Amino acid sequence: MTGGPAAASAASAVLAAAAASGVRRLWFNSGSELTSFQEASAQARHRGEPTPEVITCPHEHVALTAAMGETMVSGQPSMTAAHADLGLLHHGGAIHNAMWGDHPIMIMSGYPPTRTESRNSPVFWKQQRWDQGSIVRQYVKWDYKLSALDDAALVVARGLQVALAPRRGPVYLAMPEEVGRYPVVTGDPVPSAQRLGIPTLGAGDPGVVSEVARRLTTARRPVIVTDRVGVDPRAVALLAELADTLGVEVRASRYRVNLPDDNPWHTSASLDEFDVVIVLDHPVPWMPAVERPRDDAWIGWAGPDPIESRVPLYELRADARTTADPAAFLAAVLAEVGAAGPGDADAVRRRRQRPPSAAPARAGGGDAAVSGVPTPALIAAALDRHLRPDDLLTWEVFDTAAVRRTKPGTLFEKGGSSLGWSVAAATGASMAAGGAHAVAVTGDGSYLFGSPDSCLWLQQQHDAPVVTVVVNNGGYRTGTTTLAAHYPDGLAVTEPTVIGGHLTPSPDFAAHARSQGCYGERVVRAADLTAALDRARTAVARDRVPAVLDVWVPEHLTGSMDPGRRARSAHDEGNTDG
Repeated sequence: MTGGPAAASAASAVLAAAAASGVRRLWFNSGSELTSFQEASAQARHRGEPTPEVITCPHEHVALTAAMGETMVSGQPSMTAAHADLGLLHHGGAIHNAMWGDHPIMIMSGYPPTRTESRNSPVFWKQQRWDQGSIVRQYVKWDYKLSALDDAALVVARGLQVALAPRRGPVYLAMPEEVGRYPVVTGDPVPSAQRLGIPTLGAGDPGVVSEVARRLTTARRPVIVTDRVGVDPRAVALLAELADTLGVEVRASRYRVNLPDDNPWHTSASLDEFDVVIVLDHPVPWMPAVERPRDDAWIGWAGPDPIESRVPLYELRADARTTADPAAFLAAVLAEVGAAGPGDADAVRRRRQRPPSAAPARAGGGDAAVSGVPTPALIAAALDRHLRPDDLLTWEVFDTAAVRRTKPGTLFEKGGSSLGWSVAAATGASMAAGGAHAVAVTGDGSYLFGSPDSCLWLQQQHDAPVVTVVVNNGGYRTGTTTLAAHYPDGLAVTEPTVIGGHLTPSPDFAAHARSQGCYGERVVRAADLTAALDRARTAVARDRVPAVLDVWVPEHLTGSMDPGRRARSAHDEGNTDG
């Protein structure tokens, strides 16, 4: 959409330009300086004009994370609104994830009134900052403070143009209270990011494309290492075609479904086994302190930002780098291979006869054969049996390689490193996917980080229930196992409860969910995992309530599963049926 009616206020212009640019939801946190958005939305709906749906969120971290979930599924931009500087600060680590997840989100926050007649609360002095945009400037592609002299619609269109330009990412807009209510008139059509023009990337430098094609056809053992191909389903299909055509192994992360899990060209081999390494849109394809390619390996690099300019120091080497769209690059390499002929036909034939695997290894067997306590591997095996091809899975706690995902757009990881992402992201993803069944896997510490009260409220308020699996190991890995690695002979790890690491007594997450009107169940036996997941699916699908499974795994360092140590009260001990 590129056209629309005249706007009555700057806030109306902002929403009109956002809608024209493809924004479907405004994830909204209340603030005294943001009331103009509420009124502008109501007026637009009353007049039947396009406007983003205002989604009420009780916490800013949840709002921004749910917006990420929306963009993961829709591929379209989204928008948040938060209260002044403190609301912006409340986004917290979600801002880091928005940047590293490449999410095209306009993060907005209000700014207190500065006219004397409008400053009728002490907070308006306390909330005024010299440079509010500096709070997020290291994490966004663009930031702007709107003034009454600006064309508000054009400013929004420009911001979203930047957000949607490769490499995609968040932008920031500060909205002063007086400006939001300021009467404005916009032209017709309303400016949009698309009207300004969204740049696209091509296949990359033709010389690099040709060299990559030649290297892949003549190498003894080549590999493609990728993290973000799965953002574009077209690129996933092209990667599978190239791997099969040339017998190229693929080392793919679990950021997305970069290559279907039933594809035989997956590999987990060390990089020093390959003589040609092609990095395709991967921020950190290897860590030199852990592993690195051979010194004589040829390394090619392609992606939206092949030098990772977001990182101050980047020491990973390459023989050739080119800025490219992954799908276009793969298509060009395939075309080059076809035009140049078979190359080293014998080498290709040998490689194609010996794919590294028929499929990634699966963890565990049926629940009937499982005894003992849950472990991450057994939880993964239960999820593998439980999930259907179209179900959505967000995760942030253990390796999901054993959870089979074959359909692009059904596996999501945050891309950054700030915890508390999975549940809210699953909520936004499910909403954007029209209510698709979504499962969020998170740790107990991560679950607490993610503001569970707000997440459960959001799911109930907007009829977007998801299944949350809390992998409850009684603490933080960084404060326990990492502590032990750094100080193996230290005093801290000898204490029964490691201060700063253990979360004991353990919160009763199942009881908490039930207190919110949701389904909650604690699982302490591995044999109960699959049935519990089925009951949770029923609660979500039939009863339309969020479901939380509090799955106890052995505690960090101590390995304890003792309810007397881990539970809050004697009433909770042995409670396995929720």
